[in-house]
Amino acid sequence: MLERIKLMNDKEMEQISGGAYTGSVFAYTVQEGENLTILAHRYGTSVSVIAELNGIKSAKNVYAGMKLLIPLKA
Repeated sequence: MLERIKLMNDKEMEQISGGAYTGSVFAYTVQEGENLTILAHRYGTSVSVIAELNGIKSAKNVYAGMKLLIPLKA
């Protein structure tokens, strides 16, 4: 399944990340048993930042094999 995502500009990312956004992201494939909370903690960001960056309306919509963009920590 292909999903269309809206990429934000640096100003938008800086606003939702509380200034912690560096302007860089990396692609990550969700593994079995992972969720946004685990990923946010692991990569030093927040659930809301990952969700917003990837156009995720509900954390229930995250599944193993899904490709996410994760912001790099400042």
